[in-house]
Amino acid sequence: MRPASYYLVAGVQLAEEMERLRALPVFAEGPLAQRRPELKVRRASRKPNRLGFAVPSEFRLSVTAYPGIRPGDVLETLLHELVHLHVGRAKEAHGWHGPTFKRTLARAMREAYGVTIPIPRATLHGPYAEAIEALL
Repeated sequence: MRPASYYLVAGVQLAEEMERLRALPVFAEGPLAQRRPELKVRRASRKPNRLGFAVPSEFRLSVTAYPGIRPGDVLETLLHELVHLHVGRAKEAHGWHGPTFKRTLARAMREAYGVTIPIPRATLHGPYAEAIEALL
């Protein structure tokens, strides 16, 4: 295990938050309830195109820290990637970000942060981060 400072991004302790999120009811019937995924924090000198990614086949995820990142951005990215590990690639159109992923992410956002916004059409990071920031 890495030192706690490795997981600290925008004041969010990612390892601790991931453990809290794994216990959400939305994840109760999936792999996150059974075991802890590998979590990496990438550090970038500017905002990247990919704020995070998940590799379900390796049960790992990554969140990118960059100058100006807000707690809402970090929390949205972490939960987004955890949903990828939970859902995997659904057998439907747009398997990575299709209807199953969007519904699961919306439910997870409600359970984790009390965020209830209309399900965004696009799956780009941002809408949930804004809602989380408004609640913080």
